Amino acid sequence: MSVTTKTGDHGQTSLFTGERIAKDDLRVEVYGIVDTLGSTLGMARAFATSRRVKDDILAVQKQLGVLMADFASRNKPPRITDEMIAGIEAEIASIEESLPALKEFIIPGDQKSSAMLDLARTTARTAERHAWTLARRGSVAEVDLRYLNRLSDYIFVLMRLEDADKPNL
Repeated sequence: MSVTTKTGDHGQTSLFTGERIAKDDLRVEVYGIVDTLGSTLGMARAFATSRRVKDDILAVQKQLGVLMADFASRNKPPRITDEMIAGIEAEIASIEESLPALKEFIIPGDQKSSAMLDLARTTARTAERHAWTLARRGSVAEVDLRYLNRLSDYIFVLMRLEDADKPNL
């Protein structure tokens, strides 16, 4: 099957459930931002030097496909789970234990990988803001909103871990 279907030539796209909606629908915008987040994380993973950071980013990228499926569906049970959120929270706690206490704001840009992770963090926040707007207008699983909230925190600590023990350039 070709990626060129021509079914979107008139401003419509299909949700995961097969329903057709406008390409500028807020639901499409939300999963589009999540898609951008996945690409941004891919850039961060390409530049990352820490094996743990690379592995953790890849795991998140795989979960983002599940999150996009949730946003690309209406009135379906969410695929994101409380266990996924608990896993992120456990990873955050584990990473924070290994890092010194944060005493000042971090200005990104010393390392390419951590700068990309910071861009990913802000992209996750954008997705979360838009998802909350969508939640006020339609059906969004509460677990998806919590996942996005934890995800930006997780990306932040991954950025700190990637920068740990690296000299500022």
